[in-house]
Amino acid sequence: MKTSTFQFFQNTLGMNLRFNDVSLDAREAEEITNLHATTEGSWTSRNTGYIQLNETAVESGASITSLYEYVTLSGLKHIIASAGEKMLTLETGSGTFTEIGDSLTDGETFCFVTFNGLLIGCNGSDTPQKWDGTGNIANLDGWPPVISGVTPSNPSLCATYINRVVFSGDSNNPSMLYISEQENPENFTPGTGATAAGSIQVSPGDGQKITALKSMYLPLENEEVLVIFKERSTYLMTGSDADTFAIQKLSDEFGAASQQSVVLVGNELFFLTYEGITALSTATLQGNITSSFISDKIRPQINTLNKTKLSESFAIHLRDRQEVWWVVAHGSSSENNLVLVFNYGMNRAWSRRTGIEAACGLVADGRLYTGTYNGFVQEQMKGHTYNGSAIPWLYKTPFYDLGTPRIRKRVKDIEVFLRQVAQIDITVKTAWDIRRGGQDRQETTLSVVPDTSSSVYGTGIFGSDYYDVTGISILKFIPPGSGKFFQMELSGNTPGKPVEIQGWSVTTMYGGFR
Repeated sequence: MKTSTFQFFQNTLGMNLRFNDVSLDAREAEEITNLHATTEGSWTSRNTGYIQLNETAVESGASITSLYEYVTLSGLKHIIASAGEKMLTLETGSGTFTEIGDSLTDGETFCFVTFNGLLIGCNGSDTPQKWDGTGNIANLDGWPPVISGVTPSNPSLCATYINRVVFSGDSNNPSMLYISEQENPENFTPGTGATAAGSIQVSPGDGQKITALKSMYLPLENEEVLVIFKERSTYLMTGSDADTFAIQKLSDEFGAASQQSVVLVGNELFFLTYEGITALSTATLQGNITSSFISDKIRPQINTLNKTKLSESFAIHLRDRQEVWWVVAHGSSSENNLVLVFNYGMNRAWSRRTGIEAACGLVADGRLYTGTYNGFVQEQMKGHTYNGSAIPWLYKTPFYDLGTPRIRKRVKDIEVFLRQVAQIDITVKTAWDIRRGGQDRQETTLSVVPDTSSSVYGTGIFGSDYYDVTGISILKFIPPGSGKFFQMELSGNTPGKPVEIQGWSVTTMYGGFR
């Protein structure tokens, strides 16, 4: 009987959740959970875990609401955290906290900037705070200003722009920007002249509040702009001084969900909106800012997010992995419990992470830290467990036509090429003809033993049994059933034993039933 073999390697297009699309590329997957992309196009569970840094919760178990890396003028680095009513510094090596301020409003999220070596933070409730790396934090001088006889409330947003500090998020004036005097972040009282402080309204009659601020550089124009996000619109502030500052609308279709969910990567600004994840880019020959949705492939996942909690989402940029993570609340959860992973270095591929609950995050010196809702800091990408607990991973292929979409076939055998550190059990589920219900899936559990013993049915072995040394195990099996379209799902849940899925080959036989 005629047979044909099809090989599928190098998934470099990531996850595509458009379940109604039956023609996904072979380099895509219907689901990739708790696996990281490698530069070769394989997917691994290695170092997807985290360790817990502090043994006891900070501030009586209060949520860690903010993490920020502050560098002094002398080059000293501090990890700043806010929790409960306190501001603290974190020693990552020992997991110990040192208090630098208290009596703050309980549970507020801080937005931080560093201006000429001075740490400045605001949370919308307290007077903006400052710290120079010694002693305790203090109220920022010059705030609040009096503007036309009116005293603004405390800001929740801050950014730097053209050698100034910009505040916004005033609950009484939700469309107002407060701009400091040039090179003086502690004077917001309006004055005259190009270097003076001032304020400016951003479309105050639209019923929306400003949600995020981010400076962005336009290389072809050699100009810095301030991108101003509202709930469902986006604006630019241009100009080099108080005499030339101007506001222009960029979009009235989308805005940012939160300050923390905006991240700058090269000439692109990525941010979470209520409709999905969007990019603003200056990477055009004209230097114009263009916008595009980058989350179309995960639209079904976007639609299941808790929209009422998107204001508490955050993004983190892992430069060494060329990834941006959005940590969001899924379903009815009131806490961030899902990570959407965007690999911009590998064809803008998507995957997702589960089992991580985080209120805030930070990348410092290449290490990723997240703060929990019960007062702990976790270092991510560390080890193969969630602080000792197993990490369930899953990879689901598209429905393949195996080269003959109109011909019924069955599978003679499948060989899955793996690397792993120890004997593991892998659950295999298979389905035919685009039937997605659990009752239509055949399930079996197979063991893979990375040593030089002889092969047995369901297991194939050769090469080294060390994970980082060249050597591949072959998981060989014969799935039941027959049809025109075939799908395979691989999953595992063995604590401390990572696996790398490198690809597979499928040999088919045409016609007949099994």
